Amino acid sequence: MRPDQPPRRLIRAEAVLAARQRQTTLVLENAIDPHNISAVLRTCEAFGIQDVHVVAGDTAPPDLNPAVTLGAERWLTLHHHDDAVSAIAALRARGYRLCVGQLATDATPLFDLPRDVRAAYVIGNERTGVSRAWLDAADARFLIPTSGFTGSLNLSVAAALVVYDRVCVRAATAPGTGDLADTEKAALRTAWYRTLAHGSAALTRAFAAHAQDPPAPAPTFPVDRSKT
Repeated sequence: MRPDQPPRRLIRAEAVLAARQRQTTLVLENAIDPHNISAVLRTCEAFGIQDVHVVAGDTAPPDLNPAVTLGAERWLTLHHHDDAVSAIAALRARGYRLCVGQLATDATPLFDLPRDVRAAYVIGNERTGVSRAWLDAADARFLIPTSGFTGSLNLSVAAALVVYDRVCVRAATAPGTGDLADTEKAALRTAWYRTLAHGSAALTRAFAAHAQDPPAPAPTFPVDRSKT
């Protein structure tokens, strides 16, 4: 890299930032397994979903598994709620429709729901599903149809299928970039650049200067540093 070139990690960060979107968000209610929660965060981050809402209920959410997240939580905006009522109010205030997952014969297959609306997809507890408050508030109830003897899916798998259907299929049929406003990008850029400096005071100053005049985004193929 020449001295006058911005660092490659900032160019990559700008590409990620350009693709970030808030039209789709996921809500996890009282999820129990830290592996599942960690896997959901990693999937959301990988496919450009910026916000994930975690409803803890009476128990604090379990610690994340760093071997699963691979640091995905550093780039996400995580919203923690004490109960369904407060989570519903917060999502409504942000203009989200509520699409609640439920294994019921009258629930709508996920792929039949419109993809071009601002919506929060709620996935319930691994044991008991979603609480009554979500079902009462739902704008739509959805299920992921299966055809095997096993009628339900692991929480993290269900979340991944929701993300694929809502984000990846939409991108294939209507390609586009992310939907963040310039002010939202600026706030994330400041936080991300600070993280990318890895605690170095010199890099923090240099990256802060670059944030005033960000480099053009240029996607690069991600390297899995966990593998040789």
